[in-house]
Amino acid sequence: MATSNAGGFSRDEEHSIEFAFGHKRPKGQRLKLGKGGAKAQAWRTVTKAPEVIVRVSGGGKTAQHVKAHFDYISRKGQLEMVTDQGEVVRGKDEVADLFDSWDMDLSKGQGENRQAFNVVLSMPAGTDPQKVLAAAQGFARETLYGKHQYAMVLHTPETDPHKDAPPHPHVHLIIKAEGYNGKRLHIRKATLQAWRETFAEQLRDRGIEANATPRAVRGITQKSKSAAIYHLEKRGDSDVHAAKVKEALEVLKTGTQELKPWEKAIINRRQKTLREMLQAAQTYEAEGDKDLAEAIRKHAASMPRPETERHVIKKALVQELKKNRDKTQGRDQDAPQREEKDR
Repeated sequence: MATSNAGGFSRDEEHSIEFAFGHKRPKGQRLKLGKGGAKAQAWRTVTKAPEVIVRVSGGGKTAQHVKAHFDYISRKGQLEMVTDQGEVVRGKDEVADLFDSWDMDLSKGQGENRQAFNVVLSMPAGTDPQKVLAAAQGFARETLYGKHQYAMVLHTPETDPHKDAPPHPHVHLIIKAEGYNGKRLHIRKATLQAWRETFAEQLRDRGIEANATPRAVRGITQKSKSAAIYHLEKRGDSDVHAAKVKEALEVLKTGTQELKPWEKAIINRRQKTLREMLQAAQTYEAEGDKDLAEAIRKHAASMPRPETERHVIKKALVQELKKNRDKTQGRDQDAPQREEKDR
């Protein structure tokens, strides 16, 4: 299959995802939404309501690693931690006491299994930080309370003492992997999607417009980078990124490119998503909701062509090569004029 010279996939290669405007969870799990709830989520998606982010940023396999994360998210006690019991912990000594109360050294699988999960819940810059924290507390109560010990810290650009503090409000939630009943927490892709939906609902309950749509429904085909990879790339130390740049250069030299299995999967998901969207639009139109049907069709038509990171890199390289070629041609054209002037 051929690819577009500009990078990405040509339209004749697109095959098609499960359209999930509040009707289905990944893998076909039904959402607990009535028709009104499904419509509301569809409207939030087509009007591009702010999307919540819930991601696992890591987790220590030893008690020492977990203690280090307690210190990191609390900035060694400079920021307040809130426990699963609603207690506010301040200062380095109180953070140490809270960690001791978790009895991490008694957890099974030290050095082999994650002893805690580090989860980040965030919203775009400008969102009310205190409402983000309250929504995070509501989310944790609904999903974790009575099952696992947890604690959280709110980070904002105004309060975070870190020199590279992000501009958006976010909550670091640390969860003890081993529950009160001895069972371990397992976080899967479907778990994260369910958590996103719960967090978004908690935000809406507090008057903040928020949505939790799968990436594919929004037309996003690239996975977000982990914090570690992001900082490595920022410093120019990422071997992964360097390898992708090298691969893209080879493709430009040879002029051929074999689609990877995951790229074929992206193509298939996109076409399936578009088909599901248009089917949903027909359904809503038949029910008399022509405005929503039209909004869905416009949303489907505006979705960008699917691209992977290596296609984005290839496109950037093409633009850079063109820019350099234009500069060279410009210097060549100016050369005779300079020579004539020098005479």
